Amino acid sequence: MVAARTRRTTLHQKMYQELRSQIDNGSLRDGEQLPTELELAERFDVSRGTARHAVTRLVNEGLVVRTAGRGTFVATRRLTYTARELLGFTEQIRASGRVPSSRVVAVGIIDSEKAAGGGPDLFLSGTKLLSIERVRQANDEPVALERLLLPWPRFAGLRDLDLASVSIYDTLEELFGVRLQIGVFELDIADLDSRQSGLLHEPTGTSSFLMQGTVVDQDEQPIVSVRSLYRRSHYTFRFSIPRGSNPATQFVPPRLVLAPQ
Repeated sequence: MVAARTRRTTLHQKMYQELRSQIDNGSLRDGEQLPTELELAERFDVSRGTARHAVTRLVNEGLVVRTAGRGTFVATRRLTYTARELLGFTEQIRASGRVPSSRVVAVGIIDSEKAAGGGPDLFLSGTKLLSIERVRQANDEPVALERLLLPWPRFAGLRDLDLASVSIYDTLEELFGVRLQIGVFELDIADLDSRQSGLLHEPTGTSSFLMQGTVVDQDEQPIVSVRSLYRRSHYTFRFSIPRGSNPATQFVPPRLVLAPQ
């Protein structure tokens, strides 16, 4: 009896580890349906009870989700935004092991006075701004809606690029010679309107993370005003806050407090 119980435990552990490995390495992708318990039992040559035990362990760890009448699916793993260093979306997603991509929603020239959240507070009155709005995607799934404002015509050349595939931060540094120094951001909660929810595949009124702020260059001049809506179902924000005096963490550029939306 002890030997049989030990064998069941070994088979359960082997099956669990194999499924866990497939989830971790992406062989089983977010949202993908697992085989049925009967199919898993046949594949691993175990009883249905052993297969159910292994899957239940994955459920308890939040790696898969059982849906009544539909089956068991790989859970969507949240992306972690770590507030420790200035990284663009492309860098963040690559660091998570996923593939970043973008869909351009709108590109245009606007007056700073008409730019809600970041225009008149950051740039001189009457300044023309290049506005870039993109849906940011991870593994082809929309996870954020981003709007960037940059001084025009200084960065007019951005309009000639494939904005669906480039990293704006990398492009500013490599193509325009800008040395981005620091970003100052505020994090809030905002409900998605009908347009935003459609772009992010969420019901209207769904709450999202709203992050807005500004990135300045080595001369402490505002270069990019950022306003991003992140899907709460897909993101976790993590803050790394050092204790003690650190000049880099105390610097706040002037005139960078954004008005509430």
